Amino acid sequence: MKIIKKISVYMLIPMVFLTIFLVGCDKDDDGSIVDNTLIVMVKTINDIKFDNGIENVNVNASIEIIFSHTLNTELFTSSLKLNSDSGNVDYSLIFSNTNSTITLTPNTPLAYESRYTLTLPAGDYGLAGESFKEALSLSFTTAPFVPPVLSLSSDKLELEENSDTATITISLDKASQDDVTATIEISGTATDTEDYNISGSLNISIPAGSTSTSILLTSILDSENEGDETIILSLTNVVNANNSSQNLTIILKEQLPAISLKGVMALTWDGSGTNDGKAIHLIANQDIADLSVYGLGVANNGGGTDGLEYSFPVQSVSAGDDILVAREPALLSTYFGDCANEFEHIFQANTSISQNGDDAIELFSETTVIETYGDADVDGTGEVWEYTGSWAYKFDGVWTYGGIDCSIGSTTTQSSSCVYPICAQPLILQGVMAILWDGSGVNGGKAVHLKAQKNIADLSIYSIGVANNGGGTDGIEFTFPAISVSEGEDILLARETATIASYFGACINTFEHIIESGSMNQNGDDAIELFEGNDVIETYGDANVDGTGQSWEYAGSWAYKLNGNWITGGVDCAAGSTSTQSSSCAYPQCD
Repeated sequence: MKIIKKISVYMLIPMVFLTIFLVGCDKDDDGSIVDNTLIVMVKTINDIKFDNGIENVNVNASIEIIFSHTLNTELFTSSLKLNSDSGNVDYSLIFSNTNSTITLTPNTPLAYESRYTLTLPAGDYGLAGESFKEALSLSFTTAPFVPPVLSLSSDKLELEENSDTATITISLDKASQDDVTATIEISGTATDTEDYNISGSLNISIPAGSTSTSILLTSILDSENEGDETIILSLTNVVNANNSSQNLTIILKEQLPAISLKGVMALTWDGSGTNDGKAIHLIANQDIADLSVYGLGVANNGGGTDGLEYSFPVQSVSAGDDILVAREPALLSTYFGDCANEFEHIFQANTSISQNGDDAIELFSETTVIETYGDADVDGTGEVWEYTGSWAYKFDGVWTYGGIDCSIGSTTTQSSSCVYPICAQPLILQGVMAILWDGSGVNGGKAVHLKAQKNIADLSIYSIGVANNGGGTDGIEFTFPAISVSEGEDILLARETATIASYFGACINTFEHIIESGSMNQNGDDAIELFEGNDVIETYGDANVDGTGQSWEYAGSWAYKLNGNWITGGVDCAAGSTSTQSSSCAYPQCD
């Protein structure tokens, strides 16, 4: 064992010395008092009072004992022992500068759930022969093994798309006596080697005695305009530690090009000709001094790229400007009505805008394709991205669709079943719910889902009302708070937010705004009214009709607007489920 001296941090007050004097002293033959008894003043283990039989001691133990007199270090060291059931324990012993305080530290961590005994026989251990008259024997039991917890963290939770980096740290809450190994699994919407790179092995190892290791995640700038994406990291196959089981989500922020596709159209309406509704909608994501750097191409019938077919004129545009390139701008503007004023720039492209709703659209920067709608090598007929007689529109990087031939029979976009989104109301009803499931209670599943079609600076201009039992409008019953929302954001207005969040699970995170209100009292046969100011701008169902037995009934279920048309889950379709994913009618937002 090792013996080291240290400076004592203990200062005994005069009363303590007086106690020692009175307790540990004898009289000499001439009547003088002789201090010849060595006693223990204080004893601790890991800074806790050391009583015989103490339990749950940390395996990294430290024992400190303060004696009343200076010790004979050599004699004391040879007599002090620390033993376990399996034999002697090797330790280091440190003496204070007065040699009256000792600190004992095992040279290696003690075994878990084991009994140890510290012994010191009676003997004359004082430097001046002071006697330790009663043998010391102190036993203790170490704590059971509790594995360390392994978890993930990152110095950044959002990365810009262009070569931004995050250090992912895999750490233990305490050191382990054994090597800890695990595997990092990665999921999410971002794609490895296309959207990001990993530097370091996903099969991680933290050596015994260490508490962390790390890997580096680096974003990649791609040519896709796909909106923000997620990188979700989790730990599996954890050995010699407990898994925190908490996922780490990193948002990969889309770095938009200077200009991007916003919408494509092949609309058909009453009185339109073959080409009147053909147009491409773009948006400037930053100021552009010379728009002529960019151009468009239509890849007809899945025959592959036709290259650059239309180049923009030499013109500057500002960030946020909406740009419309149309085959027949005047006719399309008439169909759009006042909404045509939403476009800061309208250009005529004649025959180069030739799409029929099943053709891919390519956006060029000079001769390089920087974005594609659809697939240039695939005929879009029957594909999810087909827009024949309709349109496709991008919300926050995600394409949505009006529905094939949805404009047929209309005379304006506002009279169609699929109003072009830039012409639509800024806020629309997206879903209504009166879901009942195991544990929902009467009100747990009552909610209204709304979607922002445009940026809204002040949501409080909108309100909701529930028209109960076909008794006509009840007017405004809830007004939204004065918050701003962005285009494409989803808003959930719920009677019991915590209850429905539990039912939706991770899907609840797809709602950017969640608001609680007791005004959500619909029973699945009640119409829902959306107000702007005091005017009803949209109604689900019929305020003057009890919905029981009607096609729009949503009792024990939901209704959802898909491609401009309302669909329902089926009456009581959620009965018996414990989550929307386990029901026979998963809410479409979560499906």
